[in-house]
Amino acid sequence: MNSARTFSLPPIVRSLSLVSHAWRRIPIALFAIALALGFAWGLANTFGWWLGGSTDRFLHTLAHFVYEAELPMLLLLLAITAADALVGRTGNPLAPYAIAVVAAAVGGELLFTATVQTLDVASCECSMDEWRPGQRVANMLPDSLLICGFVTAGYYFRQRGLERIARLRAAQLERARLARQTLESRLQAMQACIEPEFLFDTLAAVERRCDADPGDAGRMLDDLIVYLRAALPHLRDTTSTVAKESELALAYLNIQKRRFADRVRFDIAVATEAQDAAMPPMILLPLIDHVFLRGLDAETGGGRLRIGFQIADGKLQVSLAFTGAGFPHGSEHQAEVAGIRHRLTALYGATARMELRAGDRDGIQLIMEIPHEPAGPSQGRIPERAA
Repeated sequence: MNSARTFSLPPIVRSLSLVSHAWRRIPIALFAIALALGFAWGLANTFGWWLGGSTDRFLHTLAHFVYEAELPMLLLLLAITAADALVGRTGNPLAPYAIAVVAAAVGGELLFTATVQTLDVASCECSMDEWRPGQRVANMLPDSLLICGFVTAGYYFRQRGLERIARLRAAQLERARLARQTLESRLQAMQACIEPEFLFDTLAAVERRCDADPGDAGRMLDDLIVYLRAALPHLRDTTSTVAKESELALAYLNIQKRRFADRVRFDIAVATEAQDAAMPPMILLPLIDHVFLRGLDAETGGGRLRIGFQIADGKLQVSLAFTGAGFPHGSEHQAEVAGIRHRLTALYGATARMELRAGDRDGIQLIMEIPHEPAGPSQGRIPERAA
C-alpha cells in the first residue's frame, strides 16, 4: 500500500522565493525614492569630508559614498517589501521590520566590501582610506543602522496611518450604507402608509359613482387596475427608475382626474436620456400630492400640473409646476416637503437639491435634483403624456 508523501521546500528555497516575489512587487516609484535617499545620504557624507578638508576630489569621493549608500537603501527596499508580506504571519508586527533594518545595514556593508574592489571607487580619496578595515566598519555600520532605522520607521508609521485612514473610510462607507438601508426602509414604510389611504379613497369614490354613473365607476376601476399593475410588482423595491415612476404617476393622476373631473389637468414629459435614470421609489407621488392635490382640496378651482424629467450637468432634474389658484402655502406643507428633502439628503448627501418656490398665477414650482445614475435597460419607453 503506497502512502502519499508530502514534500516541503527547504527554508532557504522558501526565503529566496519570498525575496524574488517581493522584488517583483516593488513599484517603480519606490525604486526612485530609494535611489534618491541613497544619493542624498552619499552626498551628505561627501560634504562632511569635503568641508573638513579631508578630500580635494569631490566627485570621486561622491561616487564612492553614493555607491556605498545606494546598496543598503536598495536592500532595505527589498527587505521592507518582504517584511510587508511576513507581517500578517507573525504575532509581532514590528519584528519583520527590525530584521529588515539589520539585514539591509549589514548586507549593504558586506556587499559594498565585496564589490568595491572591482570598481574605480575603491578609495574614497579622503582620510578614511588610511583607516584599518575594522575601524571603517565600526564607523559606517552604526550610521547604516541608524539611517535604515529612521527610513523604516517613517515607512512603517506612514503605512499604519494609511491603514487607519482606509479602515476609517470603510467604516464611514458602511455607516452610510446602513443609513441608506434605514432610509429605504422608511420609504417602504411610507409607501405602506400612503397606498392604503389612496386605495380606500379611490374605492370610496367608485362606490359613490356606482349609482349615479356606473360607466364612470367602471372606468375608474379600470384606471385603478392599471395603477396596481404598475405599483404591485415593485411594491418592496428599494430602487426604481424614471420610467417606472412616471408610469406610476400617470396611472395615479388618471385616477385623480376621474375623482376631480375637469378640475385636473396635467402633462408628463420625460426626456429620452432620462428614462433609464435611477430614482428613489415613492418620492414622486408624495410630491404630486403636495404640489397638486392640496391645491384641489382647497376647492377654489382647478389647475394644471406639469412634470418634467431631464438630465443636465450630470444630474437628474425633476420639475413639478402647478399653475392655478388656491394652493395652501402653510407651514404644514413646508414641513412635509422638508421631510422628503431630508430623505434625499440622507440618500445622496450634498449632491441632492430640492427647491420650492412660488410659480405663475399664484401657483407653485418644485425643482428636485439628484445624481444621475443609469439603472440599466428600461422596461419600456415613456412618451410625453398629457391630460
